Amino acid sequence: MKRWVITLGTDQSVSEVSREVSKTGFAVEQVLDQIGCITGSGSDEVARKLRKIPGVADVSPDVDSQIPPPDESVTW
Repeated sequence: MKRWVITLGTDQSVSEVSREVSKTGFAVEQVLDQIGCITGSGSDEVARKLRKIPGVADVSPDVDSQIPPPDESVTW
């Protein structure tokens, strides 16, 4: 299982797409309706299925990132 971020298009409601992605076996963790994203986990096969759902604009691996302290010289 991998963590994924689903970015939605503007033609479908977030709640509709959330229901549809759940049907593929995707484990929805967060529905971020303000920014049109859904996060969760599933296999690579599930990610391939997600990309075919109407309203899904993109499916990308979720990566950890941290913001360094303000006095740090390296920002990434």
